[in-house]
Order: sequence, then structure tokens, then C-alpha cells
Amino acid sequence: MSVPRSPNLSRSIREYPVSALREALVNAVAHRNYEDASRKTNVQVFSDRIVVASPGYPPAPLTLAKLRKGNYRPCSRNPLVAQALATLKLMEQRGSGFARMRDAMLNHGLDAPTVAEQDGYFVVTFPGPNGNYDRIKTPETAAGRVSPAVEAQLNDRQKKIMAQVAQTGHVTTRWCVTNLNVVKDTAHRDLVDLVNRDLLVRTGRGRNVAYRLKEPDG
Repeated sequence: MSVPRSPNLSRSIREYPVSALREALVNAVAHRNYEDASRKTNVQVFSDRIVVASPGYPPAPLTLAKLRKGNYRPCSRNPLVAQALATLKLMEQRGSGFARMRDAMLNHGLDAPTVAEQDGYFVVTFPGPNGNYDRIKTPETAAGRVSPAVEAQLNDRQKKIMAQVAQTGHVTTRWCVTNLNVVKDTAHRDLVDLVNRDLLVRTGRGRNVAYRLKEPDG
């Protein structure tokens, strides 16, 4: 489903990220309860959301709480089906499908999908722009070096650090201590985490150590 970006432009954009919807549909095929032949996988398109519902609740030990937190190990009700889809390169078997759906939605400017159990179905709901198409992000309109999916994982201090780097080109531990009202160890942990996320790079030595944006590869 696509919508015009502007009445003055012929180019259109997709209302939802295709990769997120594809992930949900493939997961529905791979993990649905095939013993329940009376039920079918359903896709419902509403004005403000898309809902994908497949028969069967997540198999133990998976729970909705674990899926929502992303704290779970891969578990498939139909390992042979999952293996076949993986062989066809239609899905991965690392248990990261929900994280990819979440990141795709956030990076598209939309809210993260929700999961629920209802009347024997496992339900994934994708909130849409609901008419507010200006919120949809494209490579041309996405602001900053930090994607929304990554930004959602940063604490408030780290967001301020990234804003400072974007404005001045660098940041130091001393700046963090002074402006964020934290001790040196806390500032160091925040900066090291940003380095590990490939957002910043450490430069200099001793008192001249500074943290700058990491240049993209290539």
C-alpha cells in the first residue's frame, strides 16, 4: 500500500515497511498450528492498522512477555517448515524476527508492532500512519545519523551526547560530566556503549581524547 508523498511529486512512498509485513507473514506460515485445520491465517487491512493473525499461541517456553521484551531463544512449532523457508532464504532461524519487524517499523517513522493472543490466534498488529503521512521516513527525510530503532535503545544522556556531537563535531568525557551531571564512570560507560554501537569513534590520547561520529564504511 503506497500513498503520494506530495501533490507536487509523482513519487509515492509505502504506507508500511514491506520488510516488516513480509516477516510477519513468513512467521505465520512457519509457526502456525497446522493441527487446527479449521482456522486460517488472516490478514486484515484497516484504515489505521494491519493485523496478521495465525492459529495457535506461541509454543512453550515462549510467552508474550518474552516476545515483547525480545528476551527469548528461538523456538519453532514446525522446525521442518522453518528449515525449508530458511533454505529458500525467506526467513532466518535466529529468533530475531520480531526485533527486525520492530526496527523496520520504527525506522519507517511508525510505532512498533504489538503482539497479543486472542481466540486461539496469535495476533501481530502494525499501527499505521492513520493519515499522518508526514511521519513516514524516507532516506531523503530521515534526520540525523541515528536511526529511530537505534535511538529507541539509547538512554536520555546518550541522546544528548549524540545531539552535541552532531552540533559541534565531537564530545569529551569532561563535557558529559559537566553538562549531564554524572560522574566520570557513568560518562565513560555511555560513551563506550556508543562506540560499541558503531555510532562514535574514539580519537586522540590522554587529555586530548574525544569522541566523534564514525564515518560510514566505504
